[in-house]
Amino acid sequence: RRHDTLLLDYLHRILKNHTAHACDGETLSIRCPPRTSVAVLSAFYGRRIPVPYLCPHTNPNMTWENTDCISTTAIQVSLILMSECQDRRECQIPVVSPVFGQDPCPETSKYIIVSYKCNFRRRSE
Repeated sequence: RRHDTLLLDYLHRILKNHTAHACDGETLSIRCPPRTSVAVLSAFYGRRIPVPYLCPHTNPNMTWENTDCISTTAIQVSLILMSECQDRRECQIPVVSPVFGQDPCPETSKYIIVSYKCNFRRRSE
């Protein structure tokens, strides 16, 4: 029975879509189970969710936020994630504006959200 439960848990983790997020100044960490690798589905860097609900300000003097803050270099964000994470079991990326190109809204704290799957690794031929 325990083996069946472990197998079902493993299959569940590799068949479903996962989401990871990290706030400015943190490190985004993505990790898949053994014998699987990351497949990035989508990535977003900026701010669409109000501060109280995701990544609160570290600066208490900041009173204004832009919830229409979207990186204009979304392709660059995805390419960075692809180059650092795609086909690897795990990866870590520092979440700081210079990594993702021009800061879309310097006065607003931002975050990254990544959607990914864990695919079975192909055996090397």
